[in-house]
Formats: sequence, C-alpha cells, structure tokens
Amino acid sequence: MRSLLLLLAVLLTAPLFHGCTSVGEPELGPADELAVLRELRFVREEPEGVSDAFDLDGRTSDEDDAAGCYHPDVVGLNGEQGIDNAFANVLPALEVAGGAAIEPLIQNSINDGRLLLMIGLDGVDDRVDDDCVRLRISRGIGEPAVGGDGLILPGQTFDPDPSRGESIVECATIEGGVLRGSPFSLRLELNIFDEYIDLTMLDSVIELQLLPEYGYVGRMGGGVDIQEVKDNVATLDGIGDEIPALMETILDMNADLAPNDLGYCTQLSVAFYFSAAPAFYFAATAE
Repeated sequence: MRSLLLLLAVLLTAPLFHGCTSVGEPELGPADELAVLRELRFVREEPEGVSDAFDLDGRTSDEDDAAGCYHPDVVGLNGEQGIDNAFANVLPALEVAGGAAIEPLIQNSINDGRLLLMIGLDGVDDRVDDDCVRLRISRGIGEPAVGGDGLILPGQTFDPDPSRGESIVECATIEGGVLRGSPFSLRLELNIFDEYIDLTMLDSVIELQLLPEYGYVGRMGGGVDIQEVKDNVATLDGIGDEIPALMETILDMNADLAPNDLGYCTQLSVAFYFSAAPAFYFAATAE
C-alpha cells in the first residue's frame, strides 16, 4: 500500500507546475499581491468525456491523430474542443489499487509547511481588466497556522525560500477578473513518506479568479515528462521491479503530448484545481 501511494504521488504531483518561462534567482521580496496555495485537488473527467482542463497542444485529437498519440481529447465544460487531461484516465485505476489517500497526503504537506507554493502578482493596475501583469510563482518557508476548516489561514507572513528559483510569466492578462498566464516553469520538490520527488512540468497554463478579499481560486494544467517520472520511480527504495514496470506501461500507454521524432508522446497531460489565501513575505534585509 505504501509503495502504491508513493508512486501515485510521483505521478500526480509531477504536473503541478512547469513550462517554458524562466526559472531564475528568486527576487526574495514582497509582491504587489501575494497568496499562499492552501488547497490542491485533481481535475477529473466528468461523465461522457467532459473535463474542466485545458487545450495544451492547440489541436483537437482523436483516435486517428498521430500527433496526439491516438488519444482522443475530451470536451470542456462549455463545449471547448481539444481538452487534454490524460491523467484523468489513469487516476481511477490507481485509486482502486490503493491510492485514494493521495490528496490528503498533499494537503498534509501544504498544512505542515513542506509545500508552501506562493503566487505573486506585480504591476496590477486593475483587478478586473489588465493587459499585462507579472506573475511570479515561488516557494515559501514557515509553519502555517491552519483553521478549523483544515486549510491555511489567510494573512500570514512567510520567508521566501532562497534555495529555489522563481517561475515568472512576464505578461499575464486579466479579463473580467480572471487572470490567465502561460507558459511557465516550476521545479517541484516533494517529500512524501520520507522519499524525495523532484519533477518539473512543461508548457503549463494557470487560470485564476481574483477574489475581492485578495485570495484566488483557479485551475492549472500542463504536461509532465514521462521519462522524468520513470527516473524518479527508479530511485525509490523497497518497491521491487514489478511496480516500476507497471508504472512504465501505464505512462507509455497514456502519454498524449509532445511526440518525438519516432511518433511517441513524451508527456502526460494533467490538471488541478486550487485555492490560495492572501499572504505576505518578510521584506528582504540588506546584509
């Protein structure tokens, strides 16, 4: 059971963030607006092939489309075509195999401060409509206080983590109070069951609603490199050879993005819902 949960964690947390923007030295200073991620859950597939995810590759694939590795896309909640969320096909089988507790594990890592993901906005002239806002995603350090609802309380102050870079979208847009930014990159390091998982997502998209109280709710999606997942699985202790072989088969069968020269897809699409509460960084002090 522990091995299945750990492998499920590898698969499910890989896509949290990734993309093609810069990951550089953190600025280590406050943003005009800053929020801490307080909740993260997976976007699943609704009945009849509907999912509230994203079109990540700009095409509508069916079972005859080699560029989508013959994986049919699903449809968005409002009838959008070409929606990519292949992990939704993998998740139910993994949960049946014993992985249903993965979301509480991720929530625990948020609540105890091991996964303090911070979303910062700079240059916000109008929280309803703004044609260029700087989006920054970083990691914080601290021990958050948690409310009776089991989520991080708003208004807390954390230290920025100087050991990690900062993912930046230089010009995200706000339309009707909803910010959309892409692409962005973020290296995600998790500690689950004392195992360290280090993964990166690519060409990711984030969409968030700016709430009046300065928090956010939204969703994000991207593709995780399946070879990176395989490499992570290979480093795990005490799981034998059978489970990694099974995971490799599952990944290869469901990969739906970024085909290589041989026509094999190298990434697996995934999407998440999230909420974030307003927060602050301690101002950097001069040495």
